[in-house]
Parts: sequence; structure tokens; C-alpha cells
Amino acid sequence: MDALLDYDSSPLNPAIKIIIPVTFFAIFLIYLYTRKYYTEKIRTFIDILLLFALFAVIAGIFRYFGDGTLFGFTKEYSLKWFQSLAMLAGAACFGLAGYKLLHLFKEDRK
Repeated sequence: MDALLDYDSSPLNPAIKIIIPVTFFAIFLIYLYTRKYYTEKIRTFIDILLLFALFAVIAGIFRYFGDGTLFGFTKEYSLKWFQSLAMLAGAACFGLAGYKLLHLFKEDRK
């Protein structure tokens, strides 16, 4: 069991690194397919969720490459800064999507 959970030697590590982007891509295609069936208000909400997913994938890519020392980055100026910025942008999109969902049908209640 320890060998299975060891980050450096586990077969789960590369498998999960492949499964996660494939899952995001499949969900992205589902969103694109269903987007055309909805009106302007809900479509805006879906688009913001798509931006959230995009920033999450970008942050995951930066996380995959770690510090980026193979690409000329240093430990002080690493890809982790870009990962943090992508996660911050994703969190902002997620918050905006929540705000849009909260006020989605507020005008119809009056």
C-alpha cells in the first residue's frame, strides 16, 4: 500500500495527471454542447464557469511543471507564481459565477 501511495513511484501519479485534463476537456465539451440550449442569463453563467475551468486547467499545467527550472525559471521566480495567479483568477471567476447565479432570476421575482 505504501508503494501505491508514494508520490514518486506510484502508478497512480501519472494516471491521475492524465485523467484530470481528459475529464476537464470532456466536461468542457459538454458545457459547449449544452450552452446553445439556454438563454442569455444562464449562458453568461455557463461562460463564467467555463473560464473558471480554463484557469483551473492552466493552474494544473503550471503545477505539473513544478518550479519550471527546466525552462529557465529559478526557484525564486518560478512557475508557482503563475500557478497562484491562475488559481486567483479561477477563484474570481467562481465567485463571479456564484454572484451571477444568485442574481440570475432576481428581476423575475419583482
